[in-house]
Amino acid sequence: MCFGDYWVLWYAISNSYSIVHSDYKQLLDTYFSSNTELEYASQVLEVFSEPERTKLLEHIGLYLKNCNLPYTLPLKPTGTLDSTKRKIVKYYQIASKTIKISFCSELVLKTIHPALAQYATDVAYYDVNFDIYLKENTLFLYQNEKLITSVLKTDYHHIQGKFMMRLLCTIHHKEEVDWIGTLHGSTITDGHSSIVFVGKSGSGKSTLSALLATHGFQLLADDVSPLLYEDQHIYYNPSAISIKEGAFKVLRPLVNGFEDIDIVNFNKAKGQLKYLPCSQPKATHYPCKAMVLVNYKADSETQLEETSIKVLLETIIEDSWISPNPIHAEQFLNWLKSIKLYRLTYSNTDSVNETVATLFTQL
Repeated sequence: MCFGDYWVLWYAISNSYSIVHSDYKQLLDTYFSSNTELEYASQVLEVFSEPERTKLLEHIGLYLKNCNLPYTLPLKPTGTLDSTKRKIVKYYQIASKTIKISFCSELVLKTIHPALAQYATDVAYYDVNFDIYLKENTLFLYQNEKLITSVLKTDYHHIQGKFMMRLLCTIHHKEEVDWIGTLHGSTITDGHSSIVFVGKSGSGKSTLSALLATHGFQLLADDVSPLLYEDQHIYYNPSAISIKEGAFKVLRPLVNGFEDIDIVNFNKAKGQLKYLPCSQPKATHYPCKAMVLVNYKADSETQLEETSIKVLLETIIEDSWISPNPIHAEQFLNWLKSIKLYRLTYSNTDSVNETVATLFTQL
C-alpha cells in the first residue's frame, strides 16, 4: 500500500512488513514482471551500469529471501498443571470479571501484579483462573488449568504479553482471532477519539501518557494497545502506567500521592519502577485518529510535525504483534492509511499538554 513516497509491503509467508521507497518498489515491480533475470537486466539497462545491475540483482534476491523466511505458528503446548506452585494467590476485579492468579514466588509475582495492583480484591470467587510459575528455568502460563504457553525465564516478557492478550480477551469478551494486533504504544483519549503514542524504550511515551492523564485526558492503554478487527478501535487495557526512575522528578509534583506509590525493583535492566494507576475511560474503546512518535529531549521546545510511515512503522513493528491472518493484515494497512502520523519532541509539561489538546480538536 502506498504512503506518499513509501510503500508498505506485507509478506504473507513471513508475516512481515517492509517499508520501501517508491523508486525501489518500481524496481521490484519490474523484477516481478520479468520472466528471467536477463530480461530484468535489459529492462533497467538505461538506468544502471552492468556492475550496478549485478549488485541490484543480488540485493533484490537477498531482500526477497529475508522477507520470505517462513513464519511458523507456535506449537500447541501440552503439560500438566503443578498445583503445588500456588504459593501466592491474588484476586482482581477488572470490569465485570473477577480474575484469580496464582504465583509461585515474589519474583514471578512482579511480572504481573504491580500493573494490576489497583484492582486487587478480597473476593475469593473468580470467573477466570490463571497460574504463572517457574519450574526448572521455564515459566509456565495456565488458564483454567490449561497450558497456554511456556518459555525460558529469560523470555518472561513473552509470558507478560500472552497473559495480557488472554486478559484482554476475558474483559472484552473476545477471542485471540478477533484482534488485528497489539501495538507497542500508549493510547490516550479525550472521550471522543484516541491517539497512540509510540517510541523506543526510554523515549518518554509512558511519561507523556502520565502527564496527559493528570491534565484531563484518560489513559486507554499503556505500552500494549489492542486493535480490534471488527471496528478498528483501540480497546481498553487495564494495566497501570509503568514509570521509570528517570521520570520520577517530572511526575512527583504533578501526581497526587506519587511518593506513596510503591517502588518495584524487578531487575537491573529496568531499574526502579512505579506503576501509576489510572481511572477507566467512560467507554471501553475509541477510534484512533493519529499515531505520534514521541521523543523527550531536555530543554527542548515542544514541536509537533507530520512524519513518514517509514519512521513510525519501523519504530513500532518490532515489538508489536500483528495477526498473520491476510484479512487482518489488509485491515492493518487500511487503518494505518486512515490515521495521521506525527513526530513530537517535548520537555515542557504545560506546553506539550496544550499541543496535544489542540491536536485532538484538529483530528
